[in-house]
Amino acid sequence: MTGGGTPGPTRVFLINDSSLVHAGLAQVLRGYPDLVLVGSARDSPTALEATLDASLDVLVINTACRSIDVVQLMHRAIHYSGAGVSRMLLLTNDANDPLHPEADKLGAGGVVLAWEEPEFLVSAIRLVSGGYRIGVPDQGEPDRTAPRRPSVRHTALELLTLRERQVLTLLARGMKNAEIAGELVVSESTVKTHVQNLLIKLGLRNRASAVAVAYELGITRAQWSG
Repeated sequence: MTGGGTPGPTRVFLINDSSLVHAGLAQVLRGYPDLVLVGSARDSPTALEATLDASLDVLVINTACRSIDVVQLMHRAIHYSGAGVSRMLLLTNDANDPLHPEADKLGAGGVVLAWEEPEFLVSAIRLVSGGYRIGVPDQGEPDRTAPRRPSVRHTALELLTLRERQVLTLLARGMKNAEIAGELVVSESTVKTHVQNLLIKLGLRNRASAVAVAYELGITRAQWSG
């Protein structure tokens, strides 16, 4: 977010060479007053300059770019200023893109699949802007030769009630308490209680941490039925 007295909207910059991607993202962001698309880069020099611009909060990078080598861009950004890499959010069409491990190793902000609902991208932008890192959930057949990283929160997730899981899923979609209350047809105070309970059970401090965990566990698209 921009500096100064009153925080301004999150400044999003798009690195891509597709007019359609730019138009689509611009359309999505118009519906969220806390986010604003301030520009785009279609070539490597302009993209590198953007990674060094401290006034930008999140750089959404289309990994399908033909004119920009994304891995090279991240390495160059680290060479000149490591801070720019943590603000990079990769937009990808391939859940198993070999670029993902490299991006994770270099400290990129995260990965979002291009076919996700717009709300997921918006939540991801907010998370990266807040200093969190997110990953792409497992897709398709797992690579059985690759070691799996155990997560203690997978066990903790089993402690959540059905309603708490529903609330966690809606939190990950960017909903506020009042919106969640309307979706679940409960009072807003009840939602607040569920949020506090799930934070305690998962060992988290705030809502943003809960959203990050939802992405980590790959439950952002889950449908919990009663």
